[in-house]
Amino acid sequence: MCRSGLLVAWIAAWLDGRVSYDAAVAAITGPDAPHRVVGLPHSDSSRDDQAVPLGWLLGEVRSRRCGSPRLVLPAPGDPRGLPVATEFTGAALDAGEAAVCGEYGLVPHVTGGHGDLVTWCVFAVPPARADTLSPAEASHDLDDALRAVTAELVELDVPSWRTDLAGALSVARRPTGVNLPPGHDQRARALLTRADQLTAVLRLADADTPGGAVTADEAQRRTQALSPLRTAVRRARLASYNAALAHAT
Repeated sequence: MCRSGLLVAWIAAWLDGRVSYDAAVAAITGPDAPHRVVGLPHSDSSRDDQAVPLGWLLGEVRSRRCGSPRLVLPAPGDPRGLPVATEFTGAALDAGEAAVCGEYGLVPHVTGGHGDLVTWCVFAVPPARADTLSPAEASHDLDDALRAVTAELVELDVPSWRTDLAGALSVARRPTGVNLPPGHDQRARALLTRADQLTAVLRLADADTPGGAVTADEAQRRTQALSPLRTAVRRARLASYNAALAHAT
């Protein structure tokens, strides 16, 4: 689950008038316990020991005219979309996801198991260059990465894992339910479905650790083969959730 992605998509839909306030809060929260927010200016949450309901964040975004938020999905060595050397940047890299909305940076802190407890930490952020990518561009890049990885799996011919991964890759286009708001770009919906399917494929690869059917050498070769696909999947998810923002600009 990309909570920052849901936050971005549903707040954008609410600001556009496509969904109600209650629908946006419910969709962002999903199966979690009610989300809380800390560090929000102009509220009691500006104190570190205080938290306010998620809905207060939506109200702040609208009243401050922050505009639609954008998702950032940073990775080690790839901090695109983040300001340089800020507390927010470090928190976003640790979480692997965040949202930027006007002068605010939002990072989810998740604790617990089923019915997770989610606290959104709000940071003041300086302007940063947006990492813009359209669903069409991301889809093209994902197709290229998928073809290259599939071909490399065949070329490497590592019997202990090539068959399982190649089979999983072949079903990556099957549809799944994606919780995006009404009116969200249809191409972005389809792209997110593919990206989420491929995320499951990559988790399958990560689960097959050395010591079983996969040797250390095979695991290294697999990691190198799948690295471009990991980047393409992450970028596809970014473009999918940010589709409303890309359309507005």
